[in-house]
Amino acid sequence: MEGTIFIFWNWMVVIYLFVAGISAGAFAISALAYFLGEEKYQDITRFGAYIAPFPLLFGLMFLIYDLERPQLFWKLLLTLQVHSVMSLGAWLLVIFSVLSFFYFYLWLPDRFDIVELLRKTPQSWDKWAIVRRFKTHPLLEKLHRKHLNGFRGWIGMVGIPVSLLVGIYTGVLLGALVARPFWNNPMLPMLFLASALKTGTASICLIGCFFKGLRGMSREQIETNKFIIHSIDFYLMILSIIAILLFIFGLYTSPRSSVEAAHLIMGGEFTFLFWGLAVVVGLLLPLSLEVYELIPHFISHTAMRQHNPWISGVVSVSVLAGGFILRYVVVYAGQMAKIVTT
Repeated sequence: MEGTIFIFWNWMVVIYLFVAGISAGAFAISALAYFLGEEKYQDITRFGAYIAPFPLLFGLMFLIYDLERPQLFWKLLLTLQVHSVMSLGAWLLVIFSVLSFFYFYLWLPDRFDIVELLRKTPQSWDKWAIVRRFKTHPLLEKLHRKHLNGFRGWIGMVGIPVSLLVGIYTGVLLGALVARPFWNNPMLPMLFLASALKTGTASICLIGCFFKGLRGMSREQIETNKFIIHSIDFYLMILSIIAILLFIFGLYTSPRSSVEAAHLIMGGEFTFLFWGLAVVVGLLLPLSLEVYELIPHFISHTAMRQHNPWISGVVSVSVLAGGFILRYVVVYAGQMAKIVTT
């Protein structure tokens, strides 16, 4: 391939793409669990709500720091350019951040009710008229958690499509760069979306089925959570495998530049990272363990195997590691692939 190779997007961008996917996936799976069974899957819903806001916030700090003039990032939010993928994406991230933090607050224990915390300000502050009026204002009572909890379903309903768009957005942003044949692939957004949902599910599983499981969650809770989370993840694994195959097929059925770009993962320098780590470790290994866990239920129609938190831990860590490596390969291989002119 011709031309000099310049790497402009480094590991900071990889981290951002990875953690943004976790946030989007955790929110979507949390809201889905809420609608499937508010009481039955409350642990999954709560864990997903606790996770959703913070990976993206962490990733945005890396992304802003990586800008040439990070102190001016806020100017991107002063206008909305409907024909700019980056402008639309910036506003999408703002909307998702607001929704995810509000959703996080709605699932906190009642002792964290912000109204009650505000009313517990030192009595010495009551000498100020503005403080007394604030504490007795009717609007403050309307913000009490007992009134806001009814918005959980509405936030979840609005948040699911927004979170899915966040999961797709990063792939759309890369795919819009026509001069990068490895990225300019219609399956890249779907590949990133499937990976986002998968890593979001894995993050919930890591907390709920592994850490919480080791700390003595009841067997009934473990089995209920384990069944739904592994079932969702199983289908997401199949979807991810299909997305990867279609992504590679798209490279080989596109112009010569894309075929040359495909060689980076088909015998080139990224082959081991892509197939050995992203696919085998990140997909096939956890898929085989989930088949092992789910077979008794789906084939023999018996109870699932006794919970082994280490299996859930290996599945979760493998999926998260595979998701990170996938983005690493896509970001770096995409910058090394060039347009072939002869």
